Amino acid sequence: MTTVMMDIADIRFTQEHVFDSFNANSEKAGNVMDLIDAILRGEKVPADLPLIRVAARRGHYWCIDNRRCFVYKHCQLGKIPVEVFEWKDNREFELKYRNGFPFRQQTGNGQRAGLIQRTEIPFPRSPVAENALSTFVHLMGPEEQERHEAAIATLRKRREVEAASGTRNSGAEAVMVLLGQKRTSKEAKGEEPLPKTKKKKRKVQQDGEKASETTPPAKRKKKKAATCLSLGLLFYL
Repeated sequence: MTTVMMDIADIRFTQEHVFDSFNANSEKAGNVMDLIDAILRGEKVPADLPLIRVAARRGHYWCIDNRRCFVYKHCQLGKIPVEVFEWKDNREFELKYRNGFPFRQQTGNGQRAGLIQRTEIPFPRSPVAENALSTFVHLMGPEEQERHEAAIATLRKRREVEAASGTRNSGAEAVMVLLGQKRTSKEAKGEEPLPKTKKKKRKVQQDGEKASETTPPAKRKKKKAATCLSLGLLFYL
């Protein structure tokens, strides 16, 4: 598994539909609209949540975390951090891919998904939702829909500016950690690695010490005497 930045628009749904709540049996699990609103208000970014998991198949990347994928696509987040797996690493990829396979034509080969509403929270009309596979109970009114779309446009522009200027927010810093840009254990302990030149110098010094250790004492004395004699002759010359 590797963590990379990927455009959410390039990621596809493995299944044909998603629900508007994360757990039908627990209100504490939250719902899709709460997450959408938190992202639009700037309270959450994808790096604050478990990253969505994707794997490549037939020239596309497919996601098994379909609800969060729906949220990020709807909010038009652009590039986000994702976890990339090999297809065979997780059986969930194949199982969900097969579930959605009969509906590929309706979903634009996984570019859209149906939205099944099981809460009473008004849901916005979304280009990501495939109407033929959706069941809406409460939709936003015209004015609320307009405000919602304006918030998406504002967020998109802000993220584009941040990406262009290289601005780092808390989410971006978390991404840097997730991408593995951490200090090595030596650096963390304050032990800076020696430069290459110093390593070479140390190696030469160690080789010299080894050579002197292996040279017999008698030869060392003769070598020293020969050096002194040479210096004496040079003095008279």
